[in-house]
Amino acid sequence: MQRSVVTGLLLGLASHSATAQHNAYNITDSVKVYLDQSLDVFQRHALHRDRVDWAKLRETAYARAAGATTYEALTPLYPYLFEQLDDHHGWYSFRGKKYGWQKSAPAYTNAAVLDELKKKPGVRVRRIGKDVGYLLLPGNSDFGMSRLNENAQAIRDSLCALPGKPVKSWIIDLRLNTGGNMYPMLAGLGTLLGEGTLGGFVEGSAAPGPLWIIRQGNLYLDTTRVSRVQDKCRSPRPNVPIAVLLSGRTASAGEVVAISLVGRPNTRSFGEPTAGYTTANDGHKLPGGAGLTLAESYEVDRRNKAYTEQVKPDVEIIGGDNFTTFAADQKIQAALKWLKKVR
Repeated sequence: MQRSVVTGLLLGLASHSATAQHNAYNITDSVKVYLDQSLDVFQRHALHRDRVDWAKLRETAYARAAGATTYEALTPLYPYLFEQLDDHHGWYSFRGKKYGWQKSAPAYTNAAVLDELKKKPGVRVRRIGKDVGYLLLPGNSDFGMSRLNENAQAIRDSLCALPGKPVKSWIIDLRLNTGGNMYPMLAGLGTLLGEGTLGGFVEGSAAPGPLWIIRQGNLYLDTTRVSRVQDKCRSPRPNVPIAVLLSGRTASAGEVVAISLVGRPNTRSFGEPTAGYTTANDGHKLPGGAGLTLAESYEVDRRNKAYTEQVKPDVEIIGGDNFTTFAADQKIQAALKWLKKVR
């Protein structure tokens, strides 16, 4: 999840290449300066920077970049750097492309989830039976902050879209939430998540911060107000029962939402362990329009438990998904069975 608006580094180079070479690796001087600036960003900000022998890594990086005369020639180096820092969530941006590193992992084979993701679903809300609300909250691709309130309001309004009798419990479906901007998600769900601290960011052994907090239905980071969302219908009653659905494709901001619900009263999760992108990212500008996005902190729940890998459901159910016929969806049916007990 992108933790903040991109942090600019005031780095200036006159051109993308030059002819001078004053180093043992025959790297063009301006390109070596660019590489050094990149390495400086990693060394200052990467979450696992203390695990690295930086003198050795720099020498290895120079050797791998030997003879480079352009910034573009460095692109194959960046996945290697991310691997050395055990960062599978970050990436290097150059000329519209992203270069990162992916951990080796078994292929995800849940066809129902993969097929539904291809449809690029939006927010969906419906009633199940007489009084259970169902909200499908997919990922988003708007990492900016200018439309945060608009996007959060759309989510909040969806909670008012069920006419008839009041909803007594909710299913929040995060199975198709592959990530994006966490802030409109948390802000939009504010009245369901409940007042108070939901979780936060943590780096190493430091105290968690900033914290994600709901105050009067709006999202704050510590004392900074993030959202301005209005309720257009009666707010859910405090601690209304919520079942959370997870899949192996629930990732990044989707995992943030899942984490924000851990420890909430009358809340239980069902499904598969998530994708394991539980780090928060920050962006750093490089010359020529390039940039580095690094994992810089882990996420913690409202009990201060840090998530360094996957979010594991309370009730594991592998497969059995059916986004068309809910009666055939094993995760939804398990959630309904539990909700019936706790209402």
